[in-house]
Amino acid sequence: MTELERKIYHEQIRLIYNQGPVLVAGATFTAVFITLFLWRHLPQSTLLLWLAAVGLSTLLRIWVICAYLKADEKTREQAIWGPFFWLGTLTAGMIWCIWPMMFYQLYSTEYLLLISTIFAGMVAVSAASGSIYLPSFLSFSIPLVLPLAVAHILSGNESLVLTGFLLIMFLAVNFFLAVRGHRQYRKLIRSQFENVELMERLAGEKRIAERAVIAKSRFLAAASHDLRQPLHAMGLFLSALRHRETDPTKLEILNDMNKSAQALNGLFNSLLDVSRLDAEIIEFNPKHLVASEMFDGLRAQFMQQTDEKGVSLNVDAGQHVFFSDAILLERVLRNLLSNAVQYTSSGGIYLRCDEYTDGAKLVTLCDTGIGIPEEAAEDVFSEYYQLNNPARDRSKGLGLGLAIVRRLCDLMDMPLEMESVEGQGTLFRIVVPGGDPAQVLDVSRGTPTMQATGRRVLVIDDEVQVLQSMRHMLESWGCEVMLAESARNALKLIALTDAMPEVIVSDYRLRDNLNGVDAVAAIRESLESEVPAIIITGDTSPERLKDVSGAGMLVMHKPVNPDELHSVIYELFASLDEDDPAAGSEVSVGDGFLGSCPDQLADSQTLYQN
Repeated sequence: MTELERKIYHEQIRLIYNQGPVLVAGATFTAVFITLFLWRHLPQSTLLLWLAAVGLSTLLRIWVICAYLKADEKTREQAIWGPFFWLGTLTAGMIWCIWPMMFYQLYSTEYLLLISTIFAGMVAVSAASGSIYLPSFLSFSIPLVLPLAVAHILSGNESLVLTGFLLIMFLAVNFFLAVRGHRQYRKLIRSQFENVELMERLAGEKRIAERAVIAKSRFLAAASHDLRQPLHAMGLFLSALRHRETDPTKLEILNDMNKSAQALNGLFNSLLDVSRLDAEIIEFNPKHLVASEMFDGLRAQFMQQTDEKGVSLNVDAGQHVFFSDAILLERVLRNLLSNAVQYTSSGGIYLRCDEYTDGAKLVTLCDTGIGIPEEAAEDVFSEYYQLNNPARDRSKGLGLGLAIVRRLCDLMDMPLEMESVEGQGTLFRIVVPGGDPAQVLDVSRGTPTMQATGRRVLVIDDEVQVLQSMRHMLESWGCEVMLAESARNALKLIALTDAMPEVIVSDYRLRDNLNGVDAVAAIRESLESEVPAIIITGDTSPERLKDVSGAGMLVMHKPVNPDELHSVIYELFASLDEDDPAAGSEVSVGDGFLGSCPDQLADSQTLYQN
């Protein structure tokens, strides 16, 4: 017997024992009523003897049933309980069949027909309950009915002979029904155990998947940090060289190298976006936005690419106003546009905005690209899923773009729909809440040139390459640079030079399990001044991002774009010039500085790889 068959058998025994008290009580009360009914028509002493036999059988059966119900799980799994039960029903069936045999000659035909009807009812009840455990039906019904049926057939009375044959036929029909019921019960019990086993397997798979997600996050956190360090330093060195080089040929080479570094940076930023979403630290800050300003910015970003491919780019924002998060909505549309440009070789790309119901706006993006197969329509929204990229060409991204789009749309509660026909193109629809034109803020302003000459910046990092690259870049901007590998070294340097840093730029991970947040806090405490600070991290761990975002300092992610760092430092110097030294340090941007630097948003990944 297999393990599953053993479980099914023990479940049948459990169910029949649970029904046992009701069955025994019903048969006993029936015996009492029949005895009272026949008390004046049959020898009373014989009736009492038969009733005593019924009572003794009842007591024994109840004792066995109670013993089973009180037993522990291990005891119940012993093989004795099944035979005990059907031996009890066999004894009861034999006692019941003795009663009509003892007084057969004393009964009239009417009484014998009444007894036959009672026995037929008991067989029907036994078939209904005994189908759970077939031996209980057979051991009770066969000894109950067969002796009486045979006696009827041999009586010579036509009515009784017919009744005897009918009793045998009724027994056969109920046997057939009990067998079918028995099979159905076993199927149901088997399904129950299979479902339990399936749920256990699913629970196990879920635990494995959860561990895999945790392992993935840890791997991304560790691997991206280690890989970002040299990339971060390389970007800073390139920036310093570009500011010092005047030869056009060499500048062209430097620009090409910078493009390669930015492409790799885009891949890291996609991973970082997923980690931000996992960490739930991207905040949704809706504002009233003019659609045409956002659409014109997107058109300017992609016009050169579409012109080079000979694809028309048509943008129509109308006079519509959104009420949404400008950074996140632009991220969504930029991803979708980048996908369309990547996989459209001819025809056009169309981005437009129309009125929708209840004041909402319908943003539609349509392209005449290669389309998406119907069977992959849902898979393209999965993380790391790539279509038409079997070689895993990194220039086509990591397969995160549409996964990020869907999650950002869910975050902003914007319905997203996609229709695509392979070989003809793809259509996206996004419903964006409508805004109020009267509440649109005019935030347009020029970007002044940073006056950094003589401004003092303290850089804390335990990587010599990063320190040197930061020194070269900051000095090329005219800054005075102080370098330190830890908070202790920084405090020593400050004490020896008697120079107060105006801005601190610190790596998050430092030696001896220390971090930049603690280092900045120690320096501020020692100087008794809230020196503006920037924390630079390559860690994509969701837990780490939450820790850093809650520290009350500016956060930037490796590899840092030099132009963005230039802009951030300028803002901090500007706040100092306005006699508000705490302005920079009180800013916390949980989504990796996306709130202050729109350009930090990485180039989107391709639609058909996502």
